[in-house]
Amino acid sequence: MLRVPAVIILIAWLAGCQSPEVTPKRTGHEFVPARVGAFWEYAVTETTISQVNGQTNVLSELRLDVTDSIVAMGQTTYILQRRTRLQGETVWNAAETWSMRLDGFQCVIQQGNIPFVKLRFPLSEGKAWNGNALNAIGGTDQCSDGSFMCDNYQATNLAQPFELPGVLLYNDTVTIVENNEDDPIVMKDFRQAIHAKDVGLVYREDIHLEYCTVGPCIGQQVVENGTIVRQTLTAYGFE
Repeated sequence: MLRVPAVIILIAWLAGCQSPEVTPKRTGHEFVPARVGAFWEYAVTETTISQVNGQTNVLSELRLDVTDSIVAMGQTTYILQRRTRLQGETVWNAAETWSMRLDGFQCVIQQGNIPFVKLRFPLSEGKAWNGNALNAIGGTDQCSDGSFMCDNYQATNLAQPFELPGVLLYNDTVTIVENNEDDPIVMKDFRQAIHAKDVGLVYREDIHLEYCTVGPCIGQQVVENGTIVRQTLTAYGFE
């Protein structure tokens, strides 16, 4: 009869007693990492279309710095200093001061004096919420009570890669579609924000186009007025 050495039995027993590796539960907070000293820089392309001036393009840069934080009643509020400059310039110009409030349920960005619910936790694929729940702007989407006074945001492509060929590539992202109205006769209103795990906002796109609705151009998507703003992350870190 083959005898197994006691030391081998002990090793096998200890291995069997070890707890399996536990993967941290994801909530969505990993898509908005913030701490004092963090910064993000973006290249911004803004295209304006008008019947008077035609099409103009402005290339600029945006920098966000987390300059301070305040903790109160289970919420952490981060102060965001926004600075801008035209592409090619070296000096940043102070713009607005925003804030970002995080708790266990949501991420709220205070843009000037207007709060927007940018994320709702825990995030899940297809999850929707009213981005204007904390302000008086309202909206044209249907709310849970049946009224049409909401601006519904929706999380899509959760934990999926996002790529702008030759520009950006992140393997773990979430796309927040803030609006997706596309009327081929009248207008297009599309807003989305892509957040990467442990990075934050990496890309944002805002498109608002008004089409010609008089004469033979009806239905041809001839843009009479509109703006297209694209914001792409170029650098981030901690100072």
